[in-house]
Amino acid sequence: MAPAPKYNLQEQENIILNAAAQCIEQTSLIDFTMSAVAKAAGMSMGSIYKHVQCKEDIVFALAVQVYLHQSQVFEQVMALELTTPEKLIGITLLNPLKTQIYAFDAHLDAFVTNELVVQRTSPRWRERMIDAQQHCEELFSRCMSQAAHSGELSGAGDIEQVIEEINLGGWALTVGYQTVMRMVQIREIAQGDAKLYELVTVDAPIVRIFTRLFNSYQWQKPLDAAGIKHTAQLLTQHNLR
Repeated sequence: MAPAPKYNLQEQENIILNAAAQCIEQTSLIDFTMSAVAKAAGMSMGSIYKHVQCKEDIVFALAVQVYLHQSQVFEQVMALELTTPEKLIGITLLNPLKTQIYAFDAHLDAFVTNELVVQRTSPRWRERMIDAQQHCEELFSRCMSQAAHSGELSGAGDIEQVIEEINLGGWALTVGYQTVMRMVQIREIAQGDAKLYELVTVDAPIVRIFTRLFNSYQWQKPLDAAGIKHTAQLLTQHNLR
């Protein structure tokens, strides 16, 4: 009888991804090698290929982990006793470190949306990435739908279109803001004055912009300074800020 495997498939996958993250942090998302991952994981290449077929698979697999972790953190925010606009602004007020897994998290998006990387990735990992993204999107859509059905969000016209507008507007602002902040951080690093992962203050420009966006829709209780401050305090109490 063959001996029982030392690790089950999920444990093996976790070991491989942890080893890959270690290799990437020592080199880069471009320069790491599959052989280095196998060595760091203490596995044969044959064992590695049971889980990932190429470097692109590894990048997608790590991105999936980030999306799933972020969804878990966002779910914690959505579960707080806050109005829906306060929950949405709460995502911006989160401590960035709470949604981070790897030091290179911010760079994964650029790779997993690159056409060549997507083409080279195995269908299995592309599907898992789509599932992870959809899970995150559904979290916000569900929150908005509950607000609409409860009467917290109202307005003329198609309420589903309103939900889509708010979700898309919030996503675009978030991505744009993150891109700008990364450029600022690059300049600060070059100048030797880097201040990474600073908390967004309750009166920061991005908070004011989000407030204008959210309050352009008909909420039972619009977002105000008191609500934003309360949200920040609640996040702190729950170790999310």
